[in-house]
Amino acid sequence: MRTRIAPTMRLVFAAARLAVALGLSAGLSFVGALAAPRTDRALPEPFDASAMDRRANACTNFFAYATGGYRATHPIPPAYSEYGYIEALVDRTRDLVRDIVVRAQRHPGADGNNAQKIGTFYGSCMDTATIERRGLAPIAPELARIAAIAGPADLPATFAHLHLIGVDAGFALNATPDIRDSTAIIAEIDQGGIGLPERDYYLRTDADSRKLRSQYTAYVAKMLELSGDVAAGAEARAILALETQFARAAKPVADLREPEATYHPMTVRAVSALAPHAAFEHYLRGVDVSAERLNIAEPDFLVAFDRALVATPLATWKSYLRWRLLDTYAPMLPARFENANFAFRDHILNGAQTQLPRWKRCINATNVQLGEAVGEAYVATVFPPQAKARALDMTSRIRRAYRAEMNALAWMTPVTKQIAIAKLDAMGLKVGYPAAWRSYAGYTVQPGAYFVNVVRGEMFERRYQLAKIGRPVDRSEWDMTPQTVNAYNDTQRNEIVLPAAQLQRPFYDPAADDAANLGATGAGTVGHEMTHGFDDEGHKFDAHGNLRNWWTPRDLTQFDARARCVIKQFDRTVAIGSIHYQGRLVSGEAIADLGGLVIGYRALETAPAGTRVRIDGFTPEQRYFLAFAQSWSEEIRPEAARTLALTDPHPLPRDRVNQTVANVPGWYAAFNCAKPPKPVCEIW
Repeated sequence: MRTRIAPTMRLVFAAARLAVALGLSAGLSFVGALAAPRTDRALPEPFDASAMDRRANACTNFFAYATGGYRATHPIPPAYSEYGYIEALVDRTRDLVRDIVVRAQRHPGADGNNAQKIGTFYGSCMDTATIERRGLAPIAPELARIAAIAGPADLPATFAHLHLIGVDAGFALNATPDIRDSTAIIAEIDQGGIGLPERDYYLRTDADSRKLRSQYTAYVAKMLELSGDVAAGAEARAILALETQFARAAKPVADLREPEATYHPMTVRAVSALAPHAAFEHYLRGVDVSAERLNIAEPDFLVAFDRALVATPLATWKSYLRWRLLDTYAPMLPARFENANFAFRDHILNGAQTQLPRWKRCINATNVQLGEAVGEAYVATVFPPQAKARALDMTSRIRRAYRAEMNALAWMTPVTKQIAIAKLDAMGLKVGYPAAWRSYAGYTVQPGAYFVNVVRGEMFERRYQLAKIGRPVDRSEWDMTPQTVNAYNDTQRNEIVLPAAQLQRPFYDPAADDAANLGATGAGTVGHEMTHGFDDEGHKFDAHGNLRNWWTPRDLTQFDARARCVIKQFDRTVAIGSIHYQGRLVSGEAIADLGGLVIGYRALETAPAGTRVRIDGFTPEQRYFLAFAQSWSEEIRPEAARTLALTDPHPLPRDRVNQTVANVPGWYAAFNCAKPPKPVCEIW
């Protein structure tokens, strides 16, 4: 993806969904009523000379040179674990969304329409008096369901119910395109069920990791204690031991980037033989999934989970399930639960000093549950048809530059080159917003019922997703809302998706200099996402999104060697303290950064001669690289940097800039920098 959602920008809760604001919508009359234009706060242009620190050496630390001025004058606010261009645009977008939501509160229209649901949901989140007064009453039926578990035979139905309401417990069930047949949606069982960011947090033996596990155990105990458990300390230790079993059986995050390693289709009967105590036939009935065949992404994990069902005392399972429920829904409970959740997940893990204001948290929650309903009104406010047309024109221009670059590759043979260009030409370009909006019919939202509204929203969404299993892929769907500051490449649909919110200042401005737009968005977003179709993972999929080797042996050897250059480059790079990047984990994003920067530069070379002028004393080539670097203007707290370095496939912004420009010959020429003796990584 072009960007990541910062840890303090987590949408509602950690485990229930990916950090994308999916939603449903209907009713253009609502848009007309709520989408009144407003004046936006000033954000920087894609190239801003005042953002630079000209005292820094451009050749040794281009990130500091390009972004130092901005970062020095924009310290991280207390409620954030990182802050920069991304978060500034997220804040600006959230302000616009707040206007839409508040109007929905004031003018809800008929009961059951989008405005009523948006305004009522937001109001229920803001109604802290009712949340405090009701205490644990809203979650009591869920806790009672867990308390009523009489034996291991009751566990499959309990897992099914918890998964339907968005709780990550034990393992995960997803509806996903078949990597061998991208036209079909299959059921997939994935590893899951842990409360720390990823499996190695349970297994590392250094002092920091041991301390963090102790803090995590205290957090688990605190949540159980708040819910009334009298033996919370012992239960928390037992939960840590159970989750450690899951972690030992799970694949490392870098291994999950290998599609072949997570593809093990089986019949339901075969799955039952693999994990006889999990009663998957019973479980699938509980989630209302009818499937004869599933993909088991990590068979070893499923075997370990099945063994734990027998070996772990029932009391521990019940404590674990209470914990996973409480951790997931802490933001919907009284403040003592939400504060405990913040203290560990945002403060200890990521360094945030205070919580976001309540209204911001409630806007985030509304975006999760009603994302496209809000998005329809947002688009009408900020992204008129002419803006979409201009953005489409830029994406087409980048694709033409990519085609030219592929044609010019010396290391790729004509037969592979022809297939690669055909894949590029077939790549879908989704810009701004969906062609059709989803419907929320069937999702009831009530005043003063925040917890219940979220549970209903999660069930509505989960049933919507699971109902896709066995059906053809709907290629018109989006996996991000228009108001999401991000972008993505879907390798199985062979498409890139650029939400309207990403196509705003400081990343894109139709009135800005061509070189600046090409650097900030052409390279950093459009070219980056296109390159994901040809990175170390994407290159394994064909033009139809199927896992298939379309490379000649010679070309595949060449590509692998070039990808290894990038992997080794980041293996050598220190992220923070003594922590180096995992080259295999970040290689996809690093290759996409490199490809995007090279392709955007190729597009710049085709700009009309009349546009090749100096601005603020900088040539178009210099402005191009400066705009690329400035798009990653970001300060990060040490705690967040450590978490990201250990878990995130994106390198930290400093290294997304410095390590990427070091591989582009045009950058050395633009800033009169001496090329280093070490090899420069080159792919596209």
